[in-house]
Parts: sequence; structure tokens; C-alpha cells
Amino acid sequence: MKYLSFDLRALALMRVCIAVVILLDLSVRISDLEAFYSNTGAVPLTMLFEHSWNDYFVSIHTISGLWQVQLVLFLMAYFFAIMLLLGYRTRLFTVLSWFMLLSLHNRNSLILQGGDDLLRMVLFWGIFMPWGERYSCDALINRKTEEGSTVYSVALFAYLLQICYIYTGSALLKGPEWNRDFTAMYYVYGLDQVTFPVTKSFFYYPEFLKKLTFMAYYFELLVPLLFFVPVKHQWFRFAGVFFIVLFHTLNGFTLFIGMFPLIGIATSIGLLPTAFMDWFERATSKIKYRIANSFEGIGNAISFVIPPQKISTIPDWLKNARTAVLVFLLVFVFDWNFSNLTFIKSKLSDGLRPLGYVLRLDQNWGMFAPGVFKDDGWYIFEGITDKNERLNVFQGGKEVDTRKPESIVALFKNDRWRKYTENMILTYHSFMRGYFCNYYKRVWNEKNPQRKIKELQIIYMSEFTLPDYHYSKPDPEVLWQCD
Repeated sequence: MKYLSFDLRALALMRVCIAVVILLDLSVRISDLEAFYSNTGAVPLTMLFEHSWNDYFVSIHTISGLWQVQLVLFLMAYFFAIMLLLGYRTRLFTVLSWFMLLSLHNRNSLILQGGDDLLRMVLFWGIFMPWGERYSCDALINRKTEEGSTVYSVALFAYLLQICYIYTGSALLKGPEWNRDFTAMYYVYGLDQVTFPVTKSFFYYPEFLKKLTFMAYYFELLVPLLFFVPVKHQWFRFAGVFFIVLFHTLNGFTLFIGMFPLIGIATSIGLLPTAFMDWFERATSKIKYRIANSFEGIGNAISFVIPPQKISTIPDWLKNARTAVLVFLLVFVFDWNFSNLTFIKSKLSDGLRPLGYVLRLDQNWGMFAPGVFKDDGWYIFEGITDKNERLNVFQGGKEVDTRKPESIVALFKNDRWRKYTENMILTYHSFMRGYFCNYYKRVWNEKNPQRKIKELQIIYMSEFTLPDYHYSKPDPEVLWQCD
């Protein structure tokens, strides 16, 4: 089983990268603190509990709709993530960071995407990983010897399977567009809501898009196998991580999908083999000791406020109980993913679904599956002033123009807003529209007292993506009007 062992340094490096990703994610989210997390925004608690809440969810962010309270919670999450990055009381701050992330996700699920689920799940398994054994304040303060750099456990195997689910699991959920017709990337790159202008340079090459679809599908289906090859396993494992990094890098440059590429890269770093980590240590040897001294100094300073963890021997019965719980959770998550497949009828986890929702172990990796979303289009927020002037307040008060903008993704502040408005199109999410309309109208009037609007229409210019480059005339649909 040596080929399934993990390098402690790779796990520690993943911990640092995940902490950085959490800090970046919080920085994006805090810019929309009122809009997405307060009662004066587009997602007040009344709407959440009435339309978008699961009774088994847990969220400390629902204790108040005041933005000031949410700010305090965000600052707490920042602090926990910084402690995780430093590796001070690593297990404690892994638990706290996971809980704050879970709470944040439950507070507003209307802006989430697959990357959020992946980050939450890897952070959950991180609670049981020894990713504080290296590159951490804990290791420096406790003067742990660095004998042996590899380790294996049930939690690490669960982490490995989790990485497999997002790729192979996603491929198994995909339909004929991906594995028979190979037209999926034509529809993906035809989605103006998620493609950058540069992406259009690939769009008008149908044969290339078919080959790209073929490569993307079989990459997802087969790349996890590289982590299980027993012969020359270090090279195969490195190849697997390399292909994952390359895959997410290409997606990050071509698709407007927020933090997903960074999350995908960060969560795969724990799979890096020992040979690569030996090279990494040699390459960073000049700065390693400077960083270590800084970490130790910071850790000693923090210890005056938060006592360091005391090293104690864990009784065998407690170790066995923890292993039993991890085996159960590993099987539970495997069954949850297995039951997502359409050809599976019986689901062992059905009776335990509440546990999945409480711990947010629920997951479904149906990105662009079974087929690609084809209801493309763009928004026009038509505001009418007291002087009956018509403004497109979504584009800063420009004259209303139904022509397609040069770049639709440029209209969104960040991917969270893109995801929110994407959800708002859907009929079963129509409850969002009134809240959003009133919020947007109020914010516009507060920021533009000289051009206040008395009426706002949320118009969606629906442009269905047709096969073979056929043109679809945009069809305006008024989703909501607020006076």
C-alpha cells in the first residue's frame, strides 16, 4: 500500500494553499456583505427560510440579518483561516474554518457552485489529516522531529476518493453531448454568460471543439486512475496532479467560473509525491528557514493569548473509535456519490440523508451535466425616472439598448453575481426576483440621488444556443417589475 501513502509536506502545502483560497474567497464575499448576507440585501432571512432552506442545515450566520453582525462573523472566519495558514493549533482551526465555511454556504446557497462544495469537503477531511505536521507553527513550537515524511490513514484515503468523485463522478453524470456527439464544448464556449471574449477565438472551429470535448471528457473519466497505479507510482501521481493543474488553469483563462480553478488546484496539491516535495524543498531552501523563523516567532507571540496544544497520548480505544467513524463516513460519502448515478436505483444513504445535510457531506458533481445549459442571454435592468427617462441601470445608467453587449461577463462584479442571476432565470427560483428588484432599485436610488428611478423592470434577453452555429433571435422576457 506504499503507493497510496501521502507526503506530510504535500499535505502541509495543501493546507497553506487552501487557507489562502479561503482568505481570497472571503475577500470576494465581503464586498457583497449587505447584498448577500443581510436583511437589507437581495437575500434576507425571510426569503432564505421560506424558499431556500433545509431544516437540517446549521448556520451561525442566520443568527442576525444585521450587516454589522455578519461583518463580525467574517472577521472571525478571516482569523481562523490565518491560523490555519500558519498551522497554529491546526486541528482546532481546521474545525473552526470548516464550520464557518459550512455556515456561510448554508446562509446563501443561491451563489454557490461546484468549487464551493469541493473546498468544503476537502476542508472536512482535513480535520482528520495530519496536515499540521510540517510547515506549521505547531511543528516548530513542539520541536517535532522530521523522521519519516509519508503517512497513510483512512482519512487520507477518503480525501483521495473525494478528488476522484469530482472528476470521474462528473464524467459518469455526463450525457451524449460529451461522450457520443462531442458537441459539449461548442455549447460551453457558446455560453456568453461564462465565456471571456478571448474564448470566442476558439468557438468557430467545430472540429477543434469536438477534440476538446473528447479530451475533457476522458480526462475527467480517467485521470483519477493515475493515483492508483502501483508501478512507478510517484511519476504517475505527479502526472495526475499536473494534468489537474493544467485542466483548471485552462478553464480559468477561458471560463468565468470564479474561484473554481484555484480551488481545484489547491485541493489537488496534497497528492504531490515525495520525489516532487524533495525537489520543492531544495528549490525553496533559501527562504525555508526565514519563513520558519517567522512562523515560530508568530506562534510564540500567539501563545501568550491562545495556549499551544499540549501533546498527549491518545488512548487506543479512542483511536479505534475515530477510525470506525471515518470508515463509516468514507462509505457514506461513497454511497452518496454512487447514488447520484442515474442507473442506480437503491440508495443505502437514503435513510441517513439528514446526517449528510447537517455535516454538508451532500454533493453532486453535475457540472455541465448531463448536458450543457443552453438558455443563454443577458440582462437589461430598465429603470424609469420621474422624468420618464429610460435607463439601463445594470450598465451604469446608459440608454436602454437591446443589442448584445460585447462582453456579457464584464457586466458582473464577480462570479457570485453571475451565479445569482443565473439562478434567477429558473422558474423554480422565481421567488428571488422581487427581492432582487427592490434591492437593486433602492441601491441605485441611494447612489444616484439626481437620477432616481420610480420603476424598475428586470428583463432577460433570452438567446437559446442552437446547434451548428444557427442564429437564435433574442427574446425579451420581463422577469419582474417593481414600482
